[in-house]
Amino acid sequence: MIMHRIAVIGAGSMARHRGQALLDTGRTKICAVASRRLAPARDCAGALGCEVAFDDYRKIAQTKPDAVLIEVPHLPQDEMTLWALAAGYDVFVGGNLAVNSQIGTQIVELAADNGCLVEAGFQRRYDAAWEEIHRLVHDRELGEPIMAVTMALWLAPADSWYANQLVSGGMPLTHMSYCYLNAIRWILGAPTVVSALASTGVLGEAGRVQEETCAALVGFDNGAFLSATASYIRPEKMTDAEPRFVCSAGGIQADGDTLTVFRGAQSEIRSFEAEPSAFVRQAHAFLDAVESRTAARNPPVDALLDLRIAEAISLSARQQRTVTL
Repeated sequence: MIMHRIAVIGAGSMARHRGQALLDTGRTKICAVASRRLAPARDCAGALGCEVAFDDYRKIAQTKPDAVLIEVPHLPQDEMTLWALAAGYDVFVGGNLAVNSQIGTQIVELAADNGCLVEAGFQRRYDAAWEEIHRLVHDRELGEPIMAVTMALWLAPADSWYANQLVSGGMPLTHMSYCYLNAIRWILGAPTVVSALASTGVLGEAGRVQEETCAALVGFDNGAFLSATASYIRPEKMTDAEPRFVCSAGGIQADGDTLTVFRGAQSEIRSFEAEPSAFVRQAHAFLDAVESRTAARNPPVDALLDLRIAEAISLSARQQRTVTL
């Protein structure tokens, strides 16, 4: 079995989580951790069984990694991703491909020019329950897809990068795509049109994301559509509505590791609780891609579409018009 040397850029909770998922495959060794400050880098490295830490991400080259995991806010992520690709490393980014589609296009082109693999961090495509949704819809077991409905509420700390428009690229990009637009378009097909409404700056902090709460309709080429609502405001103890898929002969309701599948008057509960976590499954997929030199489920050319959809959502909300993709 090939052991892959992975360098980690970032030292926050998600860097640890994804780094541990890579270790849990049994196929990796973390060879370095880099962060802006040395102390967090050392702490993260220690948690991941690594003795090498830097306060300059470029120094990870000294450890000769096979690939790089980048788990930082979107704005610095862009610089680091472009550097890693220019250096010839395969890259696993922890979330969206970039802060905007212009940078995303540069990443797509640079990865292609240098023969590097890139995987975006949408682990829901590897979630066993969502794989089953994908199969049910694509195999037309429940008839033709008609619509999906989702809600994602989160109380974003005002001082976090998620709530900063410049650093995050905005709520539709950072939050709405992750929960759950990316996974749903993987299931429903090619998006063609977007219409959105948003409330801006309800909480009033300077520099906060412009679309703080947003509702979007996304139409697909097969006639199905997604109705998605997301917000950085969440009343305490309020829960989200469960994602739902409605088809011509049935439907699906998702609740964590459990699906309820509806067929006519009948319903069936399917549990995927015993399956490995989506993070570990994605880590395996990334390593498989590195070994086979073939893309996994979130290649850059596909992840670029998430950036364009997020930009279309913002444009639609700001100009109060429908945007064609």
